[in-house]
Amino acid sequence: MKISRKLVVGAAGALGAGAAAIAASVAAYALSSPAEPANAKLIDDYDGPHEDGVVVSGDGTRLHTRVWGPADGPIAVLIHGWTCNLANFPRQVEHLVGRGHRVVAYDQRGHGESEAGAFAFSAGVLADDLHAVLAAHVPAGKKALLVGHSMGAITIMAWADKYTDEVAERAHHAVLASTYARDAVAGFAGATPLAALPRVAPRLTQKVGDGVLGANVKVRHNRAHTAVIRYTALCGYASYGAVKYTEDMVASCPSDVRAEWGHVLANVDVTAGLRKITIPTSVAVGQFDHLTPPADADIIAGELRVAGKLDRFAVIRDSGHMLPLEQPEKFNALLDSILDGRPVASGAPE
Repeated sequence: MKISRKLVVGAAGALGAGAAAIAASVAAYALSSPAEPANAKLIDDYDGPHEDGVVVSGDGTRLHTRVWGPADGPIAVLIHGWTCNLANFPRQVEHLVGRGHRVVAYDQRGHGESEAGAFAFSAGVLADDLHAVLAAHVPAGKKALLVGHSMGAITIMAWADKYTDEVAERAHHAVLASTYARDAVAGFAGATPLAALPRVAPRLTQKVGDGVLGANVKVRHNRAHTAVIRYTALCGYASYGAVKYTEDMVASCPSDVRAEWGHVLANVDVTAGLRKITIPTSVAVGQFDHLTPPADADIIAGELRVAGKLDRFAVIRDSGHMLPLEQPEKFNALLDSILDGRPVASGAPE
């Protein structure tokens, strides 16, 4: 069915009005809040003993890895999200090492100290990279807890699609946090006043969303950019320390890498991989996650529930997209409940 010119113009006008309202809110926040609140408590990366190394992926790309904890401990693999790096989980690393785990993390290609590689970014190369890391750090006979945040969770689903036979061989449980399986732009728009736009003008919405996620813009340390990051990646309950830590990670990601991965993530669909996960899997999302809202998590949980693989579904209160940084104690409590095989405190997962 053709979309009328009036409808397109109207949708574009609605999109512009919505963008203007969001921009005005961000500007108001930037101008009204201090550059650095008094007595602000910052977040530091976990500085415990560790070993840095390199894993070579299937196409020859060199990936930077870091390992903490005892060599003979149970294994946890932490996989960070878009524009971040292996320092995405400071309190989770500290907590899991305290439990005696051997914790493995790596910089996704193009992020941190990992090479971007010679080939175009795709869900397939995410799968290949995780496959290489698990082959190097999960010995035969052992199984790991996989924790993926945002693009890290997409990585797990892409890996399950491409390497289905090794899912149950390499892992005993997966945690998909703050993520989606498909329709990223529609999900994001659905958490804004423009919720009806994907239904009215889906092609226009997708085109604009792809342009936003794939924008090659350098992140600068100023109040306006800080406000944008807080509005999109965190929430109003986030501490200044969590905002600053996130901003530093995002700023360290090359703008061309962020843009190229943004185009991939705007269009990715890993539903097939989600349906091939053959181990117990938990889903977690922040109550005020605007990038990958609870509705996206609900879709993932529904697929897992139908397949009989959903272990628990937690909507974490007072958190945005950067759940491991915004609410580390609550996220760690969820991990503890999984590892100990017990229910979480009342009011968390269903």
